[in-house]
Order: sequence, then structure tokens, then C-alpha cells
Amino acid sequence: MKPLKLTLSAFGSYAGTETIDFTTLGQNGLYLITGETGAGKTTIFDAISFALFGEASGKTRNNSQMLRSDFADKNAKTFVELDFYSRGKQYKIKRTIKEKGPSADLSLPDGKIISGIRDIERNIIEIVGLNCDQFAQIVMIAQNDFLRFLQSDTEERSKILRHIFNTEALNQFQERLKELVKNEKDRRIIILSNFERYNVDVNKRNEQFIEWGKQIEADKTEQLDADKQLKMYDEQKLFLATEIAVAKSLCEKFDALSQAQFAFEEHGAKADEMATIKARVSRGEMALYKVKPLADEAKKAATTYANAQTALTNAKGQERAVNTELEEAVKVLEALSPLEEAQTAFNILLKEWEVATEKQKQLQTLQADRKEIVEKQIMLNEKQNELTCICEELNNLPQIVDGQVEFDQIKTDLKNEADKSKKLSNLQTDLNIITNKQTELKNNQREFERLNVEFNDADKQYQIVEEAFLRNQAGLLASKLSEGEPCPVCGSTKHPAQAELSDNSITEIECKKAKTTKDNAQTSREAISSKCGALNAEIETRTNRFVTDFSIFIPDVTLEIATPLLPEIISATQTKVTDLSEKKVFAENALLNLKTKTMNATSKRDELTPITASLKSEIDTLTKRFMLDLSKFVPNTQWETTETELYTISTQTQNTVNELTKQKNTDENLLGVLSKNWISVTERKEKAIVAVGAAKTLVAERTDSEQNLLKIYKDTQSAYTVGLQGNHFTDEAEYIAALVTEKEIVELNKQTTNYTTNSILLTENLNRLKYDTANKERPDIENLQKQADTVQSKSAELRQRLYEINSRLTQTTNMFDELRKTTIELEKNEKTYAAIRQLSDTANGKLDFETYAQGAYFECVLRAANQRLKVMSQNRYSFLRKTDNDDRRKKSGLDIEVLDAYTGKARSSGSLSGGESFMASLSLALGLSDVVQQNAGGVHLDAMFIDEGFGSLDTEVLSLAVRTLSDIAGGNRIIGIISHITELNERIDKQVQVKKTTTGSRITLKV
Repeated sequence: MKPLKLTLSAFGSYAGTETIDFTTLGQNGLYLITGETGAGKTTIFDAISFALFGEASGKTRNNSQMLRSDFADKNAKTFVELDFYSRGKQYKIKRTIKEKGPSADLSLPDGKIISGIRDIERNIIEIVGLNCDQFAQIVMIAQNDFLRFLQSDTEERSKILRHIFNTEALNQFQERLKELVKNEKDRRIIILSNFERYNVDVNKRNEQFIEWGKQIEADKTEQLDADKQLKMYDEQKLFLATEIAVAKSLCEKFDALSQAQFAFEEHGAKADEMATIKARVSRGEMALYKVKPLADEAKKAATTYANAQTALTNAKGQERAVNTELEEAVKVLEALSPLEEAQTAFNILLKEWEVATEKQKQLQTLQADRKEIVEKQIMLNEKQNELTCICEELNNLPQIVDGQVEFDQIKTDLKNEADKSKKLSNLQTDLNIITNKQTELKNNQREFERLNVEFNDADKQYQIVEEAFLRNQAGLLASKLSEGEPCPVCGSTKHPAQAELSDNSITEIECKKAKTTKDNAQTSREAISSKCGALNAEIETRTNRFVTDFSIFIPDVTLEIATPLLPEIISATQTKVTDLSEKKVFAENALLNLKTKTMNATSKRDELTPITASLKSEIDTLTKRFMLDLSKFVPNTQWETTETELYTISTQTQNTVNELTKQKNTDENLLGVLSKNWISVTERKEKAIVAVGAAKTLVAERTDSEQNLLKIYKDTQSAYTVGLQGNHFTDEAEYIAALVTEKEIVELNKQTTNYTTNSILLTENLNRLKYDTANKERPDIENLQKQADTVQSKSAELRQRLYEINSRLTQTTNMFDELRKTTIELEKNEKTYAAIRQLSDTANGKLDFETYAQGAYFECVLRAANQRLKVMSQNRYSFLRKTDNDDRRKKSGLDIEVLDAYTGKARSSGSLSGGESFMASLSLALGLSDVVQQNAGGVHLDAMFIDEGFGSLDTEVLSLAVRTLSDIAGGNRIIGIISHITELNERIDKQVQVKKTTTGSRITLKV
């Protein structure tokens, strides 16, 4: 992926629209993104990341609403637009930040446009070949992040690599194994708890199973015997129960026979009583059904006739009363005043009252309008005074630009002093190392002198021994020579001066031993010599570098001069840093307070200005309308006199309304009373006329009815008298004495019927019981019951015994079956637990699966990183992977050591100086970027950004770093360096310059 053109609007520190045309910077090589701290250099990469993935590069800047510029106008749109190449094709993407959330559009090479966050996210990952996290890891290299990666321990580095290379699955597999081991262990505890619940030793369970088996067989045998005995008892109980039932039935029949004989005798004694009841029923039925209907008709006719006479009398009295009411109503109606004249006079008064009332309402509206105008004038005066005070306050406030300039200067001075303090601290560390190395060199030099003396002594001793040995060899050879025989050495046949044997015989072994002693001494001397040489070279290199770095503060300084001066300079610098930190805090608070006051005052001014203008306009409109409405009542008036004039006319109108209202209420009440009287009396007269007609009709009707009812009364009385005589009743008293009700007749008939029925039933029952007990004796039930109780008792005892056997058998069988199943589960659990635990112990050991896989990736990263580190350190440093760990309690396998070619030793990465740490972390970051690209499906990135870190490098190392990055840029790749270091401005021609202003940052290109 290579960016072609980037456009930002109201984004981050950029208030307006800024455009970067990357094509003007060339197709490859380095370019510098430079500017003051906080100007918005890193924001450029944030914008690229946001355009592609909808997220900024920093974790603290992922909220899209936070990316909107605080400098931007409220109407300005916030968006990022990016044109870029990827895999030979050109794309364009635009993301816009809105209040409801971000929106995006992606233009494809074929002209198709994709909208929608999810669809774009899927397509971008396919186009670029990376997700957001991978993009940030291999495209944006931040010094602080990779310095942390360099100096992390195995645990922390494992977390970083897990995130980068997605080894979380292995970690989850390890944790899953732990969980499975725990589950199987917990399951084993549950299984063993079943054995504990029955107090069974799990290791002796087979013995317990055999014992339970014997117990089950014994209980089954005893259960079978008990069942047989219980069956015999049940047969005996059934036989005795049958005998007892037959005996009870016979005894009941003997008892029933005695009761039946007694009942039959009692029944015969009621025969005379039943004859009397039958005669009374016959006489009562005659009175009830033949005479009573005639008596009832005669009584009803008499009552009806008497009521008709009373009604006729009442109707005649009512006729006289309504005639009197009609005469009185006519007299009252003639005495009332005329209603129409009173209504006309009231209507004239009501019209006057309505006119006066309407005028009063209009005047009240005018008073309310005037009150509103006065209140708004008071409010306008208050707002104008408040606005004047706010404007004066704004004019008296200092300029924010001045405060910002002062704060920026203090911040810059503080950063410079802090950088200086850090460099001085690093110099102090380097000086301490040099001092230690010098001490070590002196000790080694003294050791060299001692070993040199030892070597010289050993060499001399060896020469003496060797010379003596050779002489002895010559003497031995000479002793065997004879005149005339050739010498085996020189071939001469003459031997004028033969060598003689030495008195001290030196063997070859002694000679070799002396040589070994000399060689060992020589090896030791050369080793310490080499060490001294290396130390001397390292001291010289470190001293030169120290003097070069220290010359920034004191030119032409020497190590001897710098040694006592360095602590003083460090102390003075630290004091200055402390002072500037305090000044920065004070200036920052003052600037923040000034910005807050200015913002509040400006906001208040902007709020009050339209309010005062609106109030003025509203007051003018209300005043014009008020004066126009008031002119209807008071022509040619002025605003100043309106209050008095309005009060006077309102008072007069109010008095008029009060008088008219009082008169209206009085006349209205009188008219109402008169109207009600007219209606009431008229209705009274009409009702009286209707009542007189109705009364005359009623008298006529009731006269005719009284005559008809008189005839009926006489006829029914005659029929009643004939009925008494025809049914053999001498008079009414005899009839009443014989009269009974139908209920009484039914009851009396029921008694006679029941008596007859009972006679038949008692006779039949008595005969049946005599037949059933004939030739039989009363049985002995008590003896039979005793026999049954004995059998029942024995049966109950046997049944309880059988219940105990069944309970014990069920309990034993259940325990036996449950624990046999539990045994099967235990055996399965033991096999599974053993296998899983062994696998978990392997996977979660000192070198677990995830760390092993991460180690393989880590080896690749270190190999790639060493290619860059050796170049930048001039073949002095290279990374080594430390596989062992001093602390056995912690994980190992991902620790880093740095091999120093000057000393031939490996040391901790934390011992590197600031510049060395940057070289190491940059190399490591580049190596990690290479490996991540390889593992991202062979993705090739044509652009890279490196953020800060160059300030800790000396001139020589800075040149090497820039040269290395230039080599990486190579063919078709561009690398952007984000930094404010002055030396980089001089070394890199192509620049994106970011300038910070009080209204937002601006971007210019330098090609």
C-alpha cells in the first residue's frame, strides 16, 4: 500500500482543509515529517489509519468524535480522504465524522462505489492485506513501543507476540487443558465421595462387594420363607372372617325378629285413630272444594262494591277542589304586570352594559401590553449593562497568543533541558563504565606483568633443560662413534672433538614438561594481553565517544576535565529542569485560566448581542402597536403620559361598568321573577282547566261502576247461601269448623296411606324373619373373634419382619448397584485423568506450546533485526536469544541479549546507552515488520512511517541509521520519518512541514 494523496478537514490539530500530495515527494526514498512538538506530525499517520480502518493509530485516539479539531468552525465538516495504490491498482476512500457517527465511501478501480462501514471494512482488509492492528505494527514504527518491546521480559514480550502473531489459540489450548485436568480432578472427588457416603474404602471395595453379595442371597432366602408363612396366615384370616360374617348375620336376624314383633303390635293399636282421620278428610274436602269458592266470590264482591262507593265519593270531592283552583288561577293571572314591556327595557340596559364591558377589556389589554413593554425595557437595560461589562472584561484580558508563546517557550526550554539532563545522565553512565573499564584494565595489566614474569622464567628454564637434553643426546651419540666410521649426523669419518655426557642426565619427558610449562605461561600471557588490548580499544572508543558527546556542552574537553565537571553540570541541569517544570505548570494553569475566561466572556458576549438586538426590535414593535390601539381612546397622546391617561380612562370606564352591572343584575332578577310568575300562573290555569274536565269524567265513570258492582254483590251472596245448604252445612260456623287446607288434606291422606303400607310391610318382614331363624341357635361370635385376633397378630409380626428384610435387601442392592457403576466411572476417570494431566503438564511446562511457537517467530525476528543492527552499529552489536533463565519461577525462551563484538561477551539490552537502545529498538522494529509482512500472506508495503527516537543518536550513528533506512526504501518504497531533530532537516531534502498556529496547524511540502 502506497499513499498518493491525503486530504484532512477539521481533523486533529488541523482547523481547515489540508492536502498532502505524496506523489510530489517521489516514488521512493526518505522524506521527513517535521514540526514542533504537538503540531500534528503523528496526526498525519492517524489520518491515514482512520481513512483506511476507521481508527486512529493511538489507543487513546480511537473515539472518532475526539478526532474532530477543537480549532474548527462549528459548521466545518470533519473528514479524511485518501487516494492510494495497492497491488498495482488505485483506490480512493473518504470517511466523514458526524454527530450520529462516521460514514464512509470506497471508490474501486472499476468506478464502483461501496458504502457502509461493514462492507468497506471487509473490502479494505482484502485490498491492503492487513487489519488495523497489523497495519499499525508494521507501517507505523513508534520508538517508545519498540523500546518497550526491546526491554520487556519473557512474560511481557509473550503478550506482545501473542497479539502480533495470533498465538492466542495455543494459549487457549493450554488453558483448556488446565480446565480439563481440573474438571477430571473434581469429577474424581465427586466419584470418591460416593464411596465415602457409604463408608467404603475405595481400595477395598471388592471385599465389600463380596460381603454385600452374601448378605443379598441370605435376605432373599429369608424373604421366600416369610412369604410362604404369610400366605398361610392370610388363608386362615380369610376363613375366620367368613365364619364371623355368617355369625354376625344370624345374630342380626334374631335381633330383628324381636324388633319386628314389637313394631307389629304397636301398629295394630292405631286402627281407631286412622278411621277418625279418614272421616275428617271427607268432610274437609267438601268444605274446601265445593263451598269455599262460593264464599270467596261473595267476600270479593262485597269488598269491591265498598271500594267503588269510596271512590265515587272521592271523585265528587276532587271535582269541587279543581273548580276552586281554576277560579283562583284566573284571579292571580289578571293581577300580574305586562311581561313584554319589562323585557324591552332590560334589553336596552344590557346593550349599554356590553359596550362598556368591551371597552374595559380593551383598556385592560392595553395596560397588560404597556406592562410587558416596561418589563422588556428593564430587561434590555440589564442585558445592555451586562454586555458592556463583558466587552470591557474582554478588552482588559491579556492576549492568548502572548500567553501561548510564553508557555510554548517554557515547554521548549523544559524539553531541551530535560533532553540535556537525559543526555548528561547517559554520559554519567558512560563515564562510570569507562572508569570501571579503566580499573579492570589496570588489574589486567598487573596480571599481565605477573604472567609475563612467569613466562620469562618458564622460557629460560625450558631453554636450559632443552640445551642440557640436547647435549646429553650428542654425548650418547658420540660415545658410540669409532675412528674411520662415518658420523650419522655429518658423515665424517674423523671425530676430533667428541661431545661428552653431562653429569645431570635430562630425560625427554622432563624436556617436554618444561616446554608445556612454558607454553601454558605463554597462553595465559597472550590471553590477558588480548583482553587488555580489547579493554584498551573499548576504553578508547568509549572515551572518544564520551568526549564527542560531552563536547556539545563544553568544547575541547578531555576525560580528566569532564570527570569532576559532569556531576556539577548534571546537578545544575536538574535544578533548571525542576524550575522550568514549576514554571510550565504555572504558565499552563495561567494559560488555561486565560483561555477559559476568554472563552466564557466571548460566549457570553455572543449570547447577549443577539438577545439585546432582539429585545430592541421587539420593544419597538410592541410600542407602535400599543400607541395605535390607545389612540382609539386618547388621540394624539405621547408615551410619557400614557400611564396616567390610561389609568384615568380605565378608572372612569370601570365605574361605569360597575353601575351598569349593578342595575343590570337588579333588573335581570326582577325580570326573572316576573317571567317565572307568568309561566307559573299560566301553567296553573291550564292545569286547572284540564283537571276540571278530568274530574267530571271520573265522577261519571265511577257512578256507572258503583251500580254494576252492586248487582254483582247481590248475586254472589245468594249463590253462597245456596251452596251452604246444598252441602249439608246448617250455617257458616259449621262450614268454617269443617274447612281444612289442601296441605292438611295431603298430610292426612299420607298418614292413612302409610298406615296401610306399613301393615303389609310389617307382616311380610315378621314372616320372613320367623322363617330365617326357624330351628337355629344364636352363634358365639366372641370366640370366633379371639381366634381371628391371634392369627392377625402373628401375621402382623411376620409382615414387619418381611418389611425389614425387604428394606435391608433394597438398600444393600441399591448401594451395590450404585457403587459398581461408580467403580466403572472411577476406572474411566483414572484413565482419562492420567492422559490429560500428562498432556497438560507437557503443554504448560517451563517451555509451553505458545512460548515454543513464539520462540520460532522470535528467532525469525532477531535474524531480520541483526541485518540492520550490524550495519548501524558497524558490526559491533547483534541480538542473541537467551533460552535459559536465572529465575526458575518465571517463563523463559523470549529474553534478548546483545553480543558485543568488542568484548566478545553477551550482555543485557538494558545496559545499552540511549542511542544504542534506539538503534537496537529500530532494528528490532524493522525486523518485526519484515516478519509480520511475511506472515500476512506475503503482503508488500510500499510505505512506512517511523515516529521519533533520533534525538538520542550521535552524528555518526544518525548517518548510519539514515543510510540504513535509505537502503530499505530502495526501489519503490517511501519511508516517512516523523521528527523535529534539526540534523534530519539538513540531511533529508524532501519534507512535509507542519507549522503550529493559534488557529490550527498548517501543512507545506518541501521537495
